[in-house]
Amino acid sequence: MTETSPAPSLSTEEQEQLQQTVEMFEVITQANPQDTQSMEILKEAHAKLGQRAEAIAVARRLGDAHVQLGQFSSALLEYEYILQHDPENKEVIAALGEVEKSLQAMQADGQKDDGKGGAAINLDFRSVVTGGGNLIATKMTQASERVALRGPADTAAVGAKLEAADDGNDSLAKFLLQHRLAAEDVVTPALAAVRKKNRGRDAGAPALSLIDEVVTRTGGELETLLCGILDRAKCAYLPLEYYDVDRQIVKMLPENITLGRLIVPFDIVSRTIMVALANPFDTAGKDAIQQLLDYNIQWHLTSPAAITKVLNDAYRR
Repeated sequence: MTETSPAPSLSTEEQEQLQQTVEMFEVITQANPQDTQSMEILKEAHAKLGQRAEAIAVARRLGDAHVQLGQFSSALLEYEYILQHDPENKEVIAALGEVEKSLQAMQADGQKDDGKGGAAINLDFRSVVTGGGNLIATKMTQASERVALRGPADTAAVGAKLEAADDGNDSLAKFLLQHRLAAEDVVTPALAAVRKKNRGRDAGAPALSLIDEVVTRTGGELETLLCGILDRAKCAYLPLEYYDVDRQIVKMLPENITLGRLIVPFDIVSRTIMVALANPFDTAGKDAIQQLLDYNIQWHLTSPAAITKVLNDAYRR
Protein backbone atom coordinates (compact mmCIF):
# COMPACT_ATOMS: atom_id res chain seq x y z
CA MET A 1 0.00 0.00 0.00
CA THR A 2 1.32 3.44 -0.92
CA GLU A 3 2.35 5.54 2.06
CA THR A 4 1.54 9.09 1.06
CA SER A 5 2.04 12.24 3.08
CA PRO A 6 0.14 15.40 2.18
CA ALA A 7 1.96 17.77 -0.13
CA PRO A 8 -0.04 20.99 0.37
CA SER A 9 2.49 23.19 -1.47
CA LEU A 10 1.94 21.38 -4.77
CA SER A 11 -0.71 22.50 -7.21
CA THR A 12 -2.79 19.95 -9.10
CA GLU A 13 -0.72 20.61 -12.21
CA GLU A 14 2.54 20.11 -10.32
CA GLN A 15 1.28 16.84 -8.89
CA GLU A 16 0.31 15.63 -12.38
CA GLN A 17 3.71 16.68 -13.70
CA LEU A 18 5.54 14.79 -10.97
CA GLN A 19 3.39 11.70 -11.49
CA GLN A 20 4.31 11.70 -15.16
CA THR A 21 7.95 12.04 -14.14
CA VAL A 22 7.56 8.92 -12.00
CA GLU A 23 6.06 6.97 -14.89
CA MET A 24 8.71 8.15 -17.32
CA PHE A 25 11.75 7.44 -15.16
CA GLU A 26 10.39 4.13 -13.93
CA VAL A 27 10.57 2.97 -17.54
CA ILE A 28 14.10 4.31 -17.94
CA THR A 29 15.37 2.65 -14.77
CA GLN A 30 13.75 -0.64 -15.75
CA ALA A 31 15.81 -0.63 -18.93
CA ASN A 32 18.98 0.46 -17.12
CA PRO A 33 18.92 -0.68 -13.47
CA GLN A 34 22.30 0.98 -12.87
CA ASP A 35 21.31 4.38 -14.23
CA THR A 36 21.83 6.14 -10.92
CA GLN A 37 21.10 9.62 -12.28
CA SER A 38 17.63 8.61 -13.43
CA MET A 39 17.00 6.85 -10.12
CA GLU A 40 17.87 10.08 -8.30
CA ILE A 41 15.19 11.89 -10.31
CA LEU A 42 12.69 9.09 -9.63
CA LYS A 43 13.38 9.14 -5.89
CA GLU A 44 13.03 12.94 -5.75
CA ALA A 45 9.71 12.85 -7.63
CA HIS A 46 8.30 10.28 -5.20
CA ALA A 47 9.52 12.34 -2.25
CA LYS A 48 7.94 15.55 -3.57
CA LEU A 49 4.64 13.71 -4.03
CA GLY A 50 4.84 12.63 -0.41
CA GLN A 51 5.19 8.98 -1.46
CA ARG A 52 7.67 8.06 1.25
CA ALA A 53 7.48 4.29 0.85
CA GLU A 54 8.18 4.53 -2.87
CA ALA A 55 11.03 6.99 -2.33
CA ILE A 56 12.59 4.61 0.19
CA ALA A 57 12.21 1.67 -2.20
CA VAL A 58 13.99 3.62 -4.96
CA ALA A 59 16.69 4.65 -2.48
CA ARG A 60 17.31 0.95 -1.79
CA ARG A 61 17.63 0.21 -5.51
CA LEU A 62 19.89 3.23 -5.85
CA GLY A 63 22.09 2.18 -2.95
CA ASP A 64 22.41 -1.35 -4.32
CA ALA A 65 23.29 0.02 -7.77
CA HIS A 66 26.03 2.19 -6.26
CA VAL A 67 27.44 -0.89 -4.50
CA GLN A 68 27.48 -2.86 -7.76
CA LEU A 69 29.31 0.05 -9.40
CA GLY A 70 31.83 0.25 -6.57
CA GLN A 71 30.54 3.69 -5.54
CA PHE A 72 30.50 2.96 -1.82
CA SER A 73 30.35 6.54 -0.56
CA SER A 74 27.19 7.18 -2.57
CA ALA A 75 25.70 3.87 -1.42
CA LEU A 76 26.39 4.88 2.17
CA LEU A 77 24.32 8.04 1.75
CA GLU A 78 21.37 6.12 0.32
CA TYR A 79 21.36 3.52 3.10
CA GLU A 80 21.57 6.28 5.72
CA TYR A 81 18.62 8.01 4.04
CA ILE A 82 16.57 4.82 4.36
CA LEU A 83 17.51 4.35 8.02
CA GLN A 84 16.39 7.90 8.81
CA HIS A 85 12.85 6.80 7.92
CA ASP A 86 13.11 3.10 8.79
CA PRO A 87 15.75 2.77 11.54
CA GLU A 88 14.91 -0.88 12.30
CA ASN A 89 15.43 -2.13 8.75
CA LYS A 90 17.78 -5.07 9.40
CA GLU A 91 18.61 -5.69 5.74
CA VAL A 92 19.72 -2.10 5.24
CA ILE A 93 21.65 -2.08 8.51
CA ALA A 94 23.53 -5.17 7.29
CA ALA A 95 24.10 -3.61 3.85
CA LEU A 96 25.38 -0.44 5.49
CA GLY A 97 27.85 -2.50 7.53
CA GLU A 98 29.16 -4.19 4.38
CA VAL A 99 29.58 -0.82 2.65
CA GLU A 100 31.52 0.56 5.60
CA LYS A 101 33.83 -2.48 5.50
CA SER A 102 34.39 -1.94 1.77
CA LEU A 103 35.24 1.72 2.32
CA GLN A 104 37.66 0.82 5.11
CA ALA A 105 39.31 -1.80 2.90
CA MET A 106 39.72 0.75 0.09
CA GLN A 107 41.25 3.27 2.46
CA ALA A 108 43.63 0.63 3.82
CA ASP A 109 44.75 -0.15 0.27
CA GLY A 110 45.15 3.53 -0.53
CA GLN A 111 42.34 3.44 -3.07
CA LYS A 112 39.96 6.30 -3.66
CA ASP A 113 36.21 5.99 -4.15
CA ASP A 114 35.82 8.38 -7.07
CA GLY A 115 32.15 7.60 -7.63
CA LYS A 116 32.85 6.03 -11.01
CA GLY A 117 32.13 2.50 -12.02
CA GLY A 118 31.32 0.48 -15.09
CA ALA A 119 27.74 -0.35 -15.99
CA ALA A 120 26.18 -2.22 -18.85
CA ILE A 121 24.27 0.24 -21.04
CA ASN A 122 21.02 -0.93 -22.55
CA LEU A 123 19.94 1.28 -25.43
CA ASP A 124 17.02 -0.93 -26.44
CA PHE A 125 13.99 0.56 -24.72
CA ARG A 126 11.47 -1.27 -26.89
CA SER A 127 11.20 -4.08 -24.37
CA VAL A 128 10.01 -1.75 -21.63
CA VAL A 129 7.88 0.70 -23.61
CA THR A 130 4.51 -1.03 -23.73
CA GLY A 131 2.11 -0.91 -26.62
CA GLY A 132 4.69 0.44 -29.03
CA GLY A 133 4.09 3.94 -27.72
CA ASN A 134 6.35 6.68 -26.43
CA LEU A 135 7.72 7.39 -23.02
CA ILE A 136 5.49 9.90 -21.27
CA ALA A 137 7.03 13.34 -21.31
CA THR A 138 6.25 15.59 -18.38
CA LYS A 139 4.14 18.65 -18.84
CA MET A 140 6.08 21.80 -19.47
CA THR A 141 5.93 24.46 -16.77
CA GLN A 142 3.34 27.07 -17.70
CA ALA A 143 4.74 29.73 -20.01
CA SER A 144 4.15 32.44 -17.41
CA GLU A 145 6.37 30.55 -14.96
CA ARG A 146 9.02 29.57 -17.47
CA VAL A 147 12.31 31.43 -17.63
CA ALA A 148 13.84 30.89 -21.04
CA LEU A 149 16.52 33.18 -22.42
CA ARG A 150 17.80 35.75 -19.96
CA GLY A 151 17.45 38.57 -22.46
CA PRO A 152 18.04 39.58 -26.12
CA ALA A 153 21.35 41.29 -25.33
CA ASP A 154 22.66 38.28 -23.44
CA THR A 155 21.48 35.96 -26.19
CA ALA A 156 23.26 37.96 -28.87
CA ALA A 157 26.48 38.17 -26.86
CA VAL A 158 26.51 34.48 -26.04
CA GLY A 159 25.62 33.59 -29.62
CA ALA A 160 28.43 35.69 -31.07
CA LYS A 161 30.92 34.15 -28.67
CA LEU A 162 29.67 30.66 -29.50
CA GLU A 163 30.14 31.11 -33.25
CA ALA A 164 33.89 31.37 -32.75
CA ALA A 165 34.09 28.64 -30.10
CA ASP A 166 35.23 25.05 -30.56
CA ASP A 167 32.37 22.64 -31.26
CA GLY A 168 33.89 19.76 -29.29
CA ASN A 169 34.43 17.54 -32.33
CA ASP A 170 38.23 17.61 -31.97
CA SER A 171 37.86 16.41 -28.37
CA LEU A 172 35.39 13.72 -29.40
CA ALA A 173 37.76 12.55 -32.17
CA LYS A 174 40.66 12.29 -29.70
CA PHE A 175 38.43 10.39 -27.28
CA LEU A 176 37.41 7.88 -29.96
CA LEU A 177 41.06 7.29 -30.87
CA GLN A 178 42.32 7.18 -27.29
CA HIS A 179 39.80 4.51 -26.32
CA ARG A 180 40.09 2.65 -29.63
CA LEU A 181 36.45 3.08 -30.46
CA ALA A 182 37.33 3.87 -34.05
CA ALA A 183 40.47 3.72 -36.19
CA GLU A 184 42.50 6.81 -37.10
CA ASP A 185 42.03 6.22 -40.84
CA VAL A 186 38.29 6.57 -40.20
CA VAL A 187 38.19 9.33 -37.60
CA THR A 188 40.55 11.76 -39.34
CA PRO A 189 38.68 11.95 -42.69
CA ALA A 190 35.35 11.86 -40.87
CA LEU A 191 36.37 14.89 -38.80
CA ALA A 192 37.50 16.75 -41.94
CA ALA A 193 34.19 15.95 -43.68
CA VAL A 194 32.14 17.14 -40.70
CA ARG A 195 34.10 20.40 -40.50
CA LYS A 196 33.57 21.08 -44.20
CA LYS A 197 29.88 20.21 -44.14
CA ASN A 198 29.15 22.27 -41.04
CA ARG A 199 31.05 25.31 -42.34
CA GLY A 200 28.82 25.30 -45.41
CA ARG A 201 25.64 24.35 -43.55
CA ASP A 202 22.49 25.97 -44.93
CA ALA A 203 20.54 28.20 -42.60
CA GLY A 204 17.84 26.18 -40.83
CA ALA A 205 19.59 22.85 -41.47
CA PRO A 206 20.92 20.73 -38.60
CA ALA A 207 24.66 20.19 -38.28
CA LEU A 208 26.34 16.94 -39.22
CA SER A 209 27.37 14.73 -36.28
CA LEU A 210 30.85 13.25 -36.06
CA ILE A 211 29.35 10.14 -34.48
CA ASP A 212 27.04 9.63 -37.46
CA GLU A 213 29.88 10.23 -39.92
CA VAL A 214 32.12 7.67 -38.20
CA VAL A 215 29.34 5.07 -38.16
CA THR A 216 28.61 5.70 -41.85
CA ARG A 217 32.26 5.29 -42.82
CA THR A 218 32.80 2.11 -40.79
CA GLY A 219 29.44 0.52 -41.57
CA GLY A 220 29.25 -0.29 -37.88
CA GLU A 221 26.43 -0.15 -35.38
CA LEU A 222 25.49 3.20 -33.84
CA GLU A 223 24.52 1.51 -30.58
CA THR A 224 27.94 -0.10 -30.27
CA LEU A 225 29.68 3.25 -30.61
CA LEU A 226 27.28 4.99 -28.21
CA CYS A 227 27.75 2.23 -25.64
CA GLY A 228 31.51 2.63 -25.91
CA ILE A 229 31.26 6.38 -25.31
CA LEU A 230 28.82 5.98 -22.45
CA ASP A 231 30.88 3.32 -20.73
CA ARG A 232 34.11 5.31 -20.85
CA ALA A 233 32.87 8.90 -20.53
CA LYS A 234 30.31 8.03 -17.82
CA CYS A 235 27.55 10.04 -19.51
CA ALA A 236 23.85 9.57 -18.91
CA TYR A 237 21.85 8.22 -21.84
CA LEU A 238 18.24 8.92 -22.72
CA PRO A 239 16.17 7.51 -25.63
CA LEU A 240 14.93 10.77 -27.14
CA GLU A 241 13.29 8.91 -30.02
CA TYR A 242 10.62 7.65 -27.61
CA TYR A 243 9.59 11.15 -26.48
CA ASP A 244 6.88 13.37 -27.81
CA VAL A 245 8.83 16.60 -27.35
CA ASP A 246 7.04 19.95 -27.10
CA ARG A 247 8.54 22.18 -29.79
CA GLN A 248 8.21 25.21 -27.52
CA ILE A 249 10.77 23.68 -25.17
CA VAL A 250 13.15 23.15 -28.09
CA LYS A 251 12.77 26.80 -29.08
CA MET A 252 13.81 28.02 -25.66
CA LEU A 253 17.33 28.02 -27.13
CA PRO A 254 18.50 29.85 -30.28
CA GLU A 255 19.04 27.92 -33.50
CA ASN A 256 22.81 28.32 -33.47
CA ILE A 257 22.78 26.06 -30.43
CA THR A 258 20.00 23.62 -31.30
CA LEU A 259 20.66 23.26 -35.03
CA GLY A 260 24.30 24.31 -35.03
CA ARG A 261 25.35 22.13 -32.08
CA LEU A 262 22.76 19.33 -32.11
CA ILE A 263 21.73 20.20 -28.55
CA VAL A 264 18.04 20.00 -27.63
CA PRO A 265 16.19 20.89 -24.43
CA PHE A 266 13.35 18.37 -24.30
CA ASP A 267 11.65 18.38 -20.91
CA ILE A 268 11.24 20.38 -17.71
CA VAL A 269 10.74 18.93 -14.26
CA SER A 270 10.26 21.60 -11.60
CA ARG A 271 13.38 23.82 -11.81
CA THR A 272 15.37 21.28 -13.82
CA ILE A 273 15.58 21.27 -17.60
CA MET A 274 16.72 18.11 -19.38
CA VAL A 275 18.93 18.58 -22.41
CA ALA A 276 19.94 16.00 -25.02
CA LEU A 277 23.17 16.37 -26.96
CA ALA A 278 25.01 14.45 -29.67
CA ASN A 279 28.49 15.34 -28.43
CA PRO A 280 29.21 15.21 -24.68
CA PHE A 281 32.52 17.03 -25.29
CA ASP A 282 30.91 20.24 -26.59
CA THR A 283 32.00 22.30 -23.59
CA ALA A 284 31.33 25.65 -25.27
CA GLY A 285 27.76 24.63 -26.14
CA LYS A 286 27.11 23.52 -22.57
CA ASP A 287 28.55 26.73 -21.15
CA ALA A 288 26.35 28.82 -23.46
CA ILE A 289 23.22 27.02 -22.32
CA GLN A 290 24.10 27.48 -18.67
CA GLN A 291 24.50 31.19 -19.30
CA LEU A 292 21.18 31.46 -21.11
CA LEU A 293 18.84 29.30 -19.04
CA ASP A 294 17.90 29.94 -15.45
CA TYR A 295 17.46 26.25 -14.64
CA ASN A 296 19.34 23.35 -13.18
CA ILE A 297 20.50 21.38 -16.22
CA GLN A 298 20.78 17.62 -16.66
CA TRP A 299 22.69 16.44 -19.71
CA HIS A 300 21.82 13.28 -21.62
CA LEU A 301 23.69 11.77 -24.56
CA THR A 302 21.36 10.49 -27.27
CA SER A 303 21.59 9.44 -30.90
CA PRO A 304 22.21 12.26 -33.41
CA ALA A 305 19.36 10.95 -35.57
CA ALA A 306 16.89 11.32 -32.70
CA ILE A 307 18.01 14.91 -32.13
CA THR A 308 17.76 15.71 -35.82
CA LYS A 309 14.21 14.35 -35.97
CA VAL A 310 13.16 16.47 -33.00
CA LEU A 311 14.72 19.54 -34.64
CA ASN A 312 13.01 18.86 -37.95
CA ASP A 313 9.67 18.50 -36.16
CA ALA A 314 10.23 21.60 -34.02
CA TYR A 315 11.16 23.82 -36.98
CA ARG A 316 8.71 22.06 -39.31
CA ARG A 317 11.41 21.20 -41.84
